[in-house]
Amino acid sequence: MNPNFKPLPPIPTPAGQRWREFRIQVLPLLVFLGAVVATVIIWKQNLGAPTLQGEVEAVQAEVASPQAGVLTQLKVNRFQWVSQGEPVAVVVPTDPRAPLAMIQSEIDILRTRLEPRLSQQRNATDYERLRLEWLLQKVELATARVNLTRAENEHKRNQELFQARLISADLHELSLKNKEALQTEVEEKTKLIADVEQGLQPLSLMGDPQAALTVPDSMLATLKAQEEKLRAAQSKLDPLTLTAPIAGMVSVVYCQAGANVRDGDPIVAIRASQSDRIVGYLRQPFSLEPVVGMPVEIRTRDQKAIVRSSEILQVGAQFEPITNSLAIQRAGVLIDIGLPIAVSLPSDLKMRPGELVDLVIRPRK
Repeated sequence: MNPNFKPLPPIPTPAGQRWREFRIQVLPLLVFLGAVVATVIIWKQNLGAPTLQGEVEAVQAEVASPQAGVLTQLKVNRFQWVSQGEPVAVVVPTDPRAPLAMIQSEIDILRTRLEPRLSQQRNATDYERLRLEWLLQKVELATARVNLTRAENEHKRNQELFQARLISADLHELSLKNKEALQTEVEEKTKLIADVEQGLQPLSLMGDPQAALTVPDSMLATLKAQEEKLRAAQSKLDPLTLTAPIAGMVSVVYCQAGANVRDGDPIVAIRASQSDRIVGYLRQPFSLEPVVGMPVEIRTRDQKAIVRSSEILQVGAQFEPITNSLAIQRAGVLIDIGLPIAVSLPSDLKMRPGELVDLVIRPRK
């Protein structure tokens, strides 16, 4: 070997060649590993199979008429927001005279039962008789007020028809006289009741102790019951103002002003804008047995899913038919059933009632 021989310097590899070798040999491996990692992360966050689906519980309340009448005022419209206790509608009872007549007949029977005792203990029985007469006058006054209200409405209607020359002057004058007569009757009965009540006050000290000794307790209890019935019947003579039981939005209007409603007929439906729990249905077979307090993962179905931790509040006692949007119509199955489960809704998770979510129940560690 020639001692003067010097090795040639290595030929430098072009950068393009190095990039080409890296792109062919290393870059595919890195891309594959990155894709695997991203798939695992996305799968855990969004594509993991949920244990069950849930629905944010929708709270709804209906405002119904407590008795038959005419819906004279409807104070709300559909999609209107209302607060709890806000007036919603006004209902005027159709004919409250029937319960008044029944109370009057029951008082008449009670008065007949008291008659034999008038000769034995006059002071006590006279006091009770006066109380019965006073109650009868109050019943008649309440009935007269109902008739006066009807006469006033009829006169108002006839006056409009008379001005439009649709009825004769005789009919108009007859309705006016009928209203005036009933108004006089109400005024006279009001004075009479006040006079009787004033006369009963000095007799109360003498009448009540003797009545307790001479009148059976059952009869006294019946008399007090009639007084309570009379107060309840008098309270039904006035228009009824119906209020919203919850705060929310008016979703349905069943009746309009001027409609006749029956006892229990719904007038409007109100839906709350917020909820505090999620309800889902666990179908068979169970992958785990749900228990109150078991941790639950909530996943929203937004474009960018939100995940929150929660827990089971309640577990249903039995399987129930699923009738909302969570039902799955399977071939050959008439109804879909499941075990209802209530899950608390985190306060920082703003969701609308009726919104669907995915629930993953985690076993306790």
